[in-house]
Amino acid sequence: MWFKKLFAAFTGRERMAFMIASAGAVVSLIVVMGIVIAQVTESVPAAGGQYTEGIVGQPEYVNPVLASSPTDEDIVRLVFQNLYDIADSITASPDMRTWTVHIKDGLTWQDGQKLTADDIVFTVQSIQDPDAGSPLYASWQNVQVSRESELEVQFTLNAPYAFFGNSLKNLYILPKHLFADTPPGNWHLSDYNLKPVGSGAYRFVSYSKDSDGFITSYNLTAWKGTSGPHPLVQNFAFRFFNNDNALVAAFNNGQIDGFGDVSTQDIATIDRPYNLFSWRTSSAYAVFFNTSNNIALQDPAVRQALSIAIDRNDLVAQVFNQNAGGATSADLSGNSTVTGTFGAVPDYGPIPPGAPYYVPSSNDVSAVSLSTSTATTTASPTPETPSSDEATAMGLLDNAGWTVSSSTGFRAKTIHGNTIPLAITLTVPDIPFLTKTADYLSNAWHSIGVQVNITTDSPSDIAANTIKNRDYEALLFGETLGPSSDLYSFWDSSQRFYPGLNLAIYGTSQVDANIETARAATSTDHTAADLAVAQQDIENDYPAVFLYSPNYLYAADKTLQGVTTSDMLFDPANRFLDVGGWYLNTSRVFK
Repeated sequence: MWFKKLFAAFTGRERMAFMIASAGAVVSLIVVMGIVIAQVTESVPAAGGQYTEGIVGQPEYVNPVLASSPTDEDIVRLVFQNLYDIADSITASPDMRTWTVHIKDGLTWQDGQKLTADDIVFTVQSIQDPDAGSPLYASWQNVQVSRESELEVQFTLNAPYAFFGNSLKNLYILPKHLFADTPPGNWHLSDYNLKPVGSGAYRFVSYSKDSDGFITSYNLTAWKGTSGPHPLVQNFAFRFFNNDNALVAAFNNGQIDGFGDVSTQDIATIDRPYNLFSWRTSSAYAVFFNTSNNIALQDPAVRQALSIAIDRNDLVAQVFNQNAGGATSADLSGNSTVTGTFGAVPDYGPIPPGAPYYVPSSNDVSAVSLSTSTATTTASPTPETPSSDEATAMGLLDNAGWTVSSSTGFRAKTIHGNTIPLAITLTVPDIPFLTKTADYLSNAWHSIGVQVNITTDSPSDIAANTIKNRDYEALLFGETLGPSSDLYSFWDSSQRFYPGLNLAIYGTSQVDANIETARAATSTDHTAADLAVAQQDIENDYPAVFLYSPNYLYAADKTLQGVTTSDMLFDPANRFLDVGGWYLNTSRVFK
């Protein structure tokens, strides 16, 4: 060929120059093509891949009527759909007592059976059946449900309930055709609790267990028949562990791709690149006072001083290793990328910042109107100069007659001829961030002359015994309000004793009236106004020292994309509500 003859005629130097020029031309062509392709195409999420999440715990009832553990709730979110997912429309009557739900036509269960209004009615009536033992039982009393047609259901309430829409959003539907012939009391024995049939984004494939019965893995795959977005991650698996150390070790060695409920202790031991996703939550921690078990705590000045003495910003920084900008030492290492704000936010009231119906508190120390210019401030038991918060708190105690003993360094007061020491026993669940919080509180309260004795116990024992019997003087504990910010269960006087959750055993007729009126209001404006008053009244009475609202942290391999953290996370399992947008792969398409 002529090209070979021409090339043979070149001298050695000419051949070398020709080859270099040709290589440069090829490289230039590739670069130009790359630029052109980048300009006319874009990277988009693509389907495929497997994601494996690690969990400390075991699945037991992957059943929306029976699920109570975080593990069960997680899998329920992936396999089943809630009423809002399958509804065409949800309307409420003007008096908020009748709610009509019309569901989409053509819905099916993952076994091919049709999903209808009968399944919804069956689910609600099963929850209401005491033989089923559903943890949702109390939430669905006094609700009548009826089938209006194959695709329409009506809910009738005995009284208006402003937050019923949130109850519907948390109602995950169970297939009637699989459970109707089994007495509810026997449902706990059903194979469908571990081999569920739902209508959600993922369907059950298999699970594995050890010879001792411990379930080691649980496997799901994307289901195209769901009425919601078809998930991009094809296979979703879970691996189960006995403790946090084993969980983090599995993440470090690549056995799992992610895990939730990440603590600062976990972050310190992660040694692989990862993304850290952070959601704001409606969980809030406080020290709840049982004034019937401690005479000193019956004095409003004491409760107020205990609250004012705490620098919440510093507390959050110390407990969660959080810098002023919301970063941690782990963030600064370059080993992780954080989406959202790390740590926690300070809290001063019963509704945490960012939650529905939250109003800013006036009980930040900067808003406290207390003149200490004429108060006689007694020396602190510690030699440090008190901060302005400490000075304000000590002024309150001085004015209330609580004086520091020269022999003990702590305060006391004579009441009805008896010397009452200003001493508090603080009960704390044995959880690292809470014990660290307790130590901080103890130091802060010691500095204003309050003697603090800390007693720790397992979270399960505190829940089963201490709280049930209200056997504490001061209890460091957390509450989760949920998407409605309904204060009834936590602050209405009718809930002061078990099984109520009013841990401060608090109640006034005015607060009760506002809480109950807010629940029955037929407009969000009226609900907001009533809850604003209730919040302020609770804060002004100091039945608890509100501390902080922690964020929920989720660590994942850097290949996981599409996770959104902009919405508040009212339940940790709800991190999967947008799982249809998660993806591991990308592809290029023309713009």
